[in-house]
Amino acid sequence: MIKILFFVENLTEGGAEKVLRNLVNNMDQSRFDITVQTVWPCDAKKYLVEGVHYKSVCAERSRTNALRYRVEAALGITYNLHVKDDYDIECAYLECGATKVMASSANKKAKKLAWVHCDLKKAMSDPQGFAVGTRKYYEKFDKVICVSKNVQDSFRELFGDGIPTELVYNTVDDDEIKQKALLPLPDGIKMPPMTVVSLGRLSAPKKYMRLLKAHKRLLNEGVEHNVWILGEGPDRTELEKFIDDNKLSETAKLLGFFDNPYPFLREAELLACSSEYEGFSTFVTEGVILGKSIVTTDCGGMREILGDSEYGLICDNSENGIYEGLKAMLTDEKLRADYAAKAVKRGRDFSTQSLVSETERYFENILGESIND
Repeated sequence: MIKILFFVENLTEGGAEKVLRNLVNNMDQSRFDITVQTVWPCDAKKYLVEGVHYKSVCAERSRTNALRYRVEAALGITYNLHVKDDYDIECAYLECGATKVMASSANKKAKKLAWVHCDLKKAMSDPQGFAVGTRKYYEKFDKVICVSKNVQDSFRELFGDGIPTELVYNTVDDDEIKQKALLPLPDGIKMPPMTVVSLGRLSAPKKYMRLLKAHKRLLNEGVEHNVWILGEGPDRTELEKFIDDNKLSETAKLLGFFDNPYPFLREAELLACSSEYEGFSTFVTEGVILGKSIVTTDCGGMREILGDSEYGLICDNSENGIYEGLKAMLTDEKLRADYAAKAVKRGRDFSTQSLVSETERYFENILGESIND
């Protein structure tokens, strides 16, 4: 049996954490002994299936523990103090903090993998400085795992060919998505016709302001529709001000975070992604699994999910691009129907069984390489 550790700062926040839960909850426990370790504690029974081991670095969130963790990480002693075990594979499942901690692993026999979920050239304010500052950590790993071709290309441009990379796609739980989508919308919520839904953290990379500006332009042109955004984040105040200042409160809604967003996706006329950059969009992948018509900016991973606008409309990565894409989809019922039908076909390629099996084979193969070294 292969003993494997996934180390991540949190288990409950963000798309990468969700993807990790999808992966470990569906791996074959007769072949893999799986441990998930976080920095901050969570209710593991709520998020992890029985048989997946869980532990955390800190017993609770507090200022004292946060300070202690920062000091230990800076000194490079977090691994020796809190991780230390006899794993065959050790995975740092997020950039930055988790990667830095796991780079100090003292386990000589373990294969060490560092996951990269985003386009680092766009995600970092100073990409070259980031590469200079983190190269020493990434060089400690056997492989850097990139979740899309775009993410891989970006990493290679920053770090060169000296650090080996592999492409491993994210895992989604297609059965869970389909089952949860069948549930009704939360009490008191009724979605009006021609509603565009977007899902994600209210933060700069998602570029929700340009989605709202496109919404306003289209309303001014007489294209009647609504925009509902699901998620929370630091940009809420700015987005709310734009909605209020432009008298859009009847058509533009910031609905907050929902444990089950899939009924909203099911009821939507159109799904929209306005992001500046993505790794491999969970939201868009979920959209094709549910057979929805989709419009998205041309950001990381979209062409791997949607082809060259074959299964969804990919528009220019700009404010005008998302405006043009929304206009094309909202004013052409046949175009929306055609893309929805094509999404159903594409969604079959994202079965949990297929994606998990590919990742499991990768884990087994990389250990085979170490045996043969």
